[in-house]
Amino acid sequence: MVNSKIIWLYLFTLGYCFIISYGLDQELKDEEQITWCTVTLEEQYKCQNLTKALERDRALFREDFLTLKCLQGFNKHDCMTLVDAEKAHFVTLDAGDVFIAGRYNSLIPIMQEQYDGGFKYHYAVAVIKSGTLTGVTSLRDLRGVKACFAGVGYHAGWVLPIHVLMKMGGMQIIDCNNHVKSAIEYFGPSCAVNSLTDKYNPIGDNSDKLCSLCTGKVAGGKCTSKDPYAGYEGAFRCLLEDGEIAFLRHGTVQQMIRSKEFRSVQENRFELLCTDGTRKPISEYRQCNWGTSPSDAIVTTSAHNYENRQRYDRFLKQLATRYSYSRQSNYNNTQFGPNSNNNFNRDSNYNQDYNRNTGFQDYNRNNQGYNPNNRYDNNYGRDLDNEYDMFNNSNRNLKHDSIDNDYGVRYNASADPSFYEK
Repeated sequence: MVNSKIIWLYLFTLGYCFIISYGLDQELKDEEQITWCTVTLEEQYKCQNLTKALERDRALFREDFLTLKCLQGFNKHDCMTLVDAEKAHFVTLDAGDVFIAGRYNSLIPIMQEQYDGGFKYHYAVAVIKSGTLTGVTSLRDLRGVKACFAGVGYHAGWVLPIHVLMKMGGMQIIDCNNHVKSAIEYFGPSCAVNSLTDKYNPIGDNSDKLCSLCTGKVAGGKCTSKDPYAGYEGAFRCLLEDGEIAFLRHGTVQQMIRSKEFRSVQENRFELLCTDGTRKPISEYRQCNWGTSPSDAIVTTSAHNYENRQRYDRFLKQLATRYSYSRQSNYNNTQFGPNSNNNFNRDSNYNQDYNRNTGFQDYNRNNQGYNPNNRYDNNYGRDLDNEYDMFNNSNRNLKHDSIDNDYGVRYNASADPSFYEK
């Protein structure tokens, strides 16, 4: 009887230890694998190509290697929710979405894009077709025009334009908690994707005026991130086809006219509208812009412990070192080719049209990490309690006063603006 009890106790202990060991092994395996949340099909393809490159080069990563999985969400907000729920580890966000992700989903930035020359921002510009809007001599004359936005929440493509128009263009604040209503009252038929989503239409009373120019044909896709007019590329397409003004990043026009889709479009078909009502060529964005916007960032949940975040940081830095675009002092058209200078892929089946911004950017080895001891550290230098106020003292360092025209020489960077819009 005693021997029987001893045997049962031994078996129970052995089984318990096996369960604990299995649990620890499984937890370790989970920590060895990360999931990147993507939104567009292009972004998903690029992520999948990265997984192949990682498997090929895993020995080079040594102890920093992590297995990468790609999970496609419906939109950025879906990805934010997945990361918050720890069903995904990373998502790449526009600066405007970084603010939203921190405020509503407890996500924190772990790495920020930094372009050759040390730049961590884009200029926000207003682009019109050359020779149009002749009656617009000040920003107040923009009332009623057909506008193309990258999407509600985009920093350069929504936040800054709305802020500037409230400060200088006579846009009235209709609802302090819903600036979409101010844009609805101010503009004519326009396209600003996500203007009818729950986050930006909290009580469901927004009109569809900011969706009237959008062209989505897929069921449930119109005026969402799936719309052809979504994002900075979509806003450019909207301007070309239907709109009168588009709010873009400074390199979007050059980036798009170099793509296969718009190869026949000439840059001189467009011009910049300055905040004083004057016009300038697309290339003079430093003198004619509506503010500067921080570059995109990779975010993760603040629920990850310090050790895991440190490990993710090391992994991302390895990615940046091994798979970024080559650093060139001059722009080279071949950097946008199917295989050229992109070590993510050496496969001939690589998607050849990566001129559009996939959202999964190629981070160079100088990309900025974030202070892991301060979950609120964003390195953007902005006062996140007042994201609209670029005139706030804590936001002044985002202005371009310290950048002069010879920056391409001083920093040995490309003087071509599209280089910073990869």
